Amino acid sequence: MNNIAILFLLLLSTFAQAQVKATADSVLTRNALGEVYITSTPIQNELQRIPASVNVISSEDLQRGDQLSIANEINKNPGIQMQQGALNTSRISIRGLGARSQYSTNRVKAYIEGIPLTTGEGETTLEDIDLNLIDRLEIIKGPASSSYGAGLGGAINISVIKPKPQSTSVRLNSLGGSFGLFKGGATAMLASENTAGYFSYNHLEKNGYRANSNYNRNTYTAYAKTQINAVSALTFFGNYTRLKAFIPSSINEDDFKNNPEKAAFTWAQSQGYESYDKGLAGLSYNWNLNESNSWTTSIFTNFRDGYEPRPFDILDENSVAFGVRSNLASSFSVLNIPISSNIGVEYFDEHYKAKLYQNLYEDTNGNGSLQGDLFSNQEQDRKYLNLFAQANLKLSARLQAEIGLNYNHSRYVLDDYLNESEIDNSGVYTYPRLFLPQAGLTYELVNDKFLYATVSRGFSLPTVAETLTPEGAINPEIKPETGYNYELGLKAQWLDKKLYTELAFYTVQVSDLLVAERVDNDQFVGRNAGKTSHNGIEVLMNYKDLTFNSLLINPYASLTINDYSFEDFTDNDIDFAGNDLTGVADKVFNLGLDLIHDSGLRFNVNYRHTGEIPLDDANSIYSDSYNLVNLRADYEFKIAQHFTTTLYSGVNNVFDTNYAAQVLPNATGFGGAAPRYYYPGDPVNFYIGLNLNIF
Repeated sequence: MNNIAILFLLLLSTFAQAQVKATADSVLTRNALGEVYITSTPIQNELQRIPASVNVISSEDLQRGDQLSIANEINKNPGIQMQQGALNTSRISIRGLGARSQYSTNRVKAYIEGIPLTTGEGETTLEDIDLNLIDRLEIIKGPASSSYGAGLGGAINISVIKPKPQSTSVRLNSLGGSFGLFKGGATAMLASENTAGYFSYNHLEKNGYRANSNYNRNTYTAYAKTQINAVSALTFFGNYTRLKAFIPSSINEDDFKNNPEKAAFTWAQSQGYESYDKGLAGLSYNWNLNESNSWTTSIFTNFRDGYEPRPFDILDENSVAFGVRSNLASSFSVLNIPISSNIGVEYFDEHYKAKLYQNLYEDTNGNGSLQGDLFSNQEQDRKYLNLFAQANLKLSARLQAEIGLNYNHSRYVLDDYLNESEIDNSGVYTYPRLFLPQAGLTYELVNDKFLYATVSRGFSLPTVAETLTPEGAINPEIKPETGYNYELGLKAQWLDKKLYTELAFYTVQVSDLLVAERVDNDQFVGRNAGKTSHNGIEVLMNYKDLTFNSLLINPYASLTINDYSFEDFTDNDIDFAGNDLTGVADKVFNLGLDLIHDSGLRFNVNYRHTGEIPLDDANSIYSDSYNLVNLRADYEFKIAQHFTTTLYSGVNNVFDTNYAAQVLPNATGFGGAAPRYYYPGDPVNFYIGLNLNIF
């Protein structure tokens, strides 16, 4: 199917909202979490009535941390683990899916205002999104939403802040802290009767606890929405990021225990870093055809121009992508059964160029990297097409059913312009076409207490690197990783809707497990090597509005207990069946408390226990379990009628725990060196900040 035909199909297709709607259009009840209205699922509904596990993180939740990373809040949600070895190095796994990824997130899709953050080969980067711009995250766990390609791990949808109707305001923020931390920014907002928008600039820099870990980032963001007429609106969102971040990389066990501030030797010698200019933009048109049908179409583009000197080579890369999402949300009845439906399409086309040069850092007498001769020059076109449909049937006042289907067609073209072996590895690879069904039931046992069950199929594509042979040629035998998710759960409100609880039992059975085998310093080859079994229990509890005199007390807790293991896995003639899955903790426990006083004083304390993590497939070595405690206190006061101020400070890792903030699964030591499994977390550190709001 050529591009013209695809675009024609997109323009004619029916469309459901891929973009997260403005929070002002959703219902968010502070003291009844189950009544939160989920806007990122294909069919919008109350959280309790959705037959899937969906976690919501609000902007207020994000204000409980240090404003540097979303990891602190993501890790409070059961079943989700975000490891972050540095501000520019992280990995998110959901229910163990993606835990064996080497350096990045590649089993979880992400969108911001309906624009994909996930690249054409499935890599997702969230760590350079400024937290001051996020209004809400909705995390769908597992392949429970056909709208997003039925990703095996799940999907993360990010909604940015919006101006309040008929208002003008300026927000200023500043933050300073340990290890040379400084953060500052400004956001100007304006909203009239039919038009609203803002422009924001944010800067973040940090010297870092570890050697060779300086970080510097500038972010520019723009948002605008205009109501064209009574039934249609046009929305724009754009973001530009410029970053330069040095890379300390992982270290071996001896250095982790005795010298954790050290950088890996070769990375320190080469002064390795990554730098890039990255941008994305999207334009969305929403048309309410009538009371029962709403059609939304979004076009988007993104680019990335990166340069990364590593000890083993220097990578010069750039990518440009464009895409369209279009879907129709409808409501109608069949045989007196009310039905809400959503059908649509998403097309994504990314062109990627990568050049590799020799790194002559050993000849610079300690002055860092020096670009040498070009030894690899490749270009790749990555394309995918998703067709999706989903319907919710209200079978009775208490019983609802949901069914969905996703069709995926993915392919890439590799052009090899230079290869040391003088063999042209150019080629075309089309992945098997996949049909991915999903079905679920929700039943209200008694008022505000819902039992749900769901079954769904998902998939994850291998990265382009994993589809290549050691010689750099396309391996036509590689297949997508697929799996079935079975889940049973309870969502319930108690005590006059002040206590909200979730309990979920699940199993994910994964076939054609993708294994990345390291064959050189920066070369991994992939193959399908077996099956994994992901079984777990998740518990979530939130209590809102427990009052004591002038004090509001909001306790919360979550628990994840899992049994993830290799079911059928042989690697290099070694049978790993029955071993624990690499790279993910077997249990995580969170306990927290928000205290809010009428005077404007707020206090939050959070405790997290993370269990042992298998570091290799043989389970011959585990990282130690650890406990972390973080604190933050805020004081909000009004200087004048139109001038409010928030002063805050906090302490991370209060008890100075030595822990692995991220691990490198199946690390390999070259030349007799010990394997480098560990990314040390920061020791005890402090910060203080000031936010001003002029309105």
